[in-house]
Amino acid sequence: MKKKLLSVVVALSILGSAGYASAGTVTTKGDTNISIGGFTEMFFSWFNNQGFLDMIPNPKFYSSNSPSVPAQTSFGSTANHSRLSFALNNKAEGIKGLIEGDFRGKGANMSTDQRGNFRLRHAYFIKEFSQEGSGYTPWLLIGQTYNLGHFSSYTINTIGAPNGEASGTRIPQVAFGVKFDAGSVKLNPQIAAEDLLTTHITQNGFDGYRSTMPGLGVKLPIEFNTGLGAPANFYADFQWQNLKLTKIAYNIDSSNQNSYEFGGGLELPVYFMSLKADTHYAKGFTKYEDLDNGTTPPSYYLNGTSIEKVSATAWDTEIKIDFNKLAQVPFTLAGGYSQVVFGNLGSLSSSSKAYARKASSTYVNVVYNLTKSATLGLEYERNKAYYIGANNDSSDGRVSNQVFFVGTYKF
Repeated sequence: MKKKLLSVVVALSILGSAGYASAGTVTTKGDTNISIGGFTEMFFSWFNNQGFLDMIPNPKFYSSNSPSVPAQTSFGSTANHSRLSFALNNKAEGIKGLIEGDFRGKGANMSTDQRGNFRLRHAYFIKEFSQEGSGYTPWLLIGQTYNLGHFSSYTINTIGAPNGEASGTRIPQVAFGVKFDAGSVKLNPQIAAEDLLTTHITQNGFDGYRSTMPGLGVKLPIEFNTGLGAPANFYADFQWQNLKLTKIAYNIDSSNQNSYEFGGGLELPVYFMSLKADTHYAKGFTKYEDLDNGTTPPSYYLNGTSIEKVSATAWDTEIKIDFNKLAQVPFTLAGGYSQVVFGNLGSLSSSSKAYARKASSTYVNVVYNLTKSATLGLEYERNKAYYIGANNDSSDGRVSNQVFFVGTYKF
């Protein structure tokens, strides 16, 4: 522990000796300004029939003849979501970047012993090829950040996230795009070579799965003025990954398979209120949903000697009201509903392990701006899920509830 602390002190000392450019910013020898930021965040949570800060209830049976723990109310807390960011900016070379991490790494029970390992979230740089006066700017991104199917939510449960926002998995990629500015309309079409295999695809019953090439992502974000307040935002996306599955006993050797996803969303601010909705369909990409309690169906499974591919249809609708814009009162009120339905489950229905057939979540929250930098939030969530396999009744909806308090200070 002392060695780790010493390493941090030495690193900060070296960073500080590089020379300050302005408050909160240091300049390196290579003319890159580094702005240090992030936040501290703490959760207090009371939850019933689900995991800590999850958004899905426990099934009746996790495995055959093995009932899960009866519904009970528990308390949990963590500050491991706290984050540290280093924003990079080299104006002379037209390069920006980000290195960011938090304390939610694996290898520790972060909800009880507060020893979550530091993990890498983002690590990328963007080179902009400025076309001054032309109205468009090509750019190139290299590194790890959100895949092109990412979308945000108004929930303050940023650890659990609503069903479907797990699409925001951060992955290594090389992306290229062009920003077009036409005044009232701004476009930013982009394409990326992405590593989607291990982050979005799971398999059941195969000896192995692999890929010989990166996946593909395409996204078209559009920002446009409506005259009703802040600009509206629309996006459409498509992602694809090729993979090869092997099952030696069935003479399946590197069977060529393709996973894909497509979707879109709209956020529409109307003065003091914001409305948003997202939807997507995926096939062979079930980890795109990645339910918290380990009951996500596999992307691929064997039905006899036949290779089957599981589909997922997900959507959400949300609303947020900013009372600061309405009546100069520093708080917001938000609520929403999200769900995911898995299809082509076939023989998984009679398996010895529980799999989610459908999962949904409803939430409402209030956030109070204590100061310019500090917020306090309170959220209630009601979650419901239907399970197959492990002798679960597919028509028996399991329900869980959660109330949590969160305090955040951004710096």
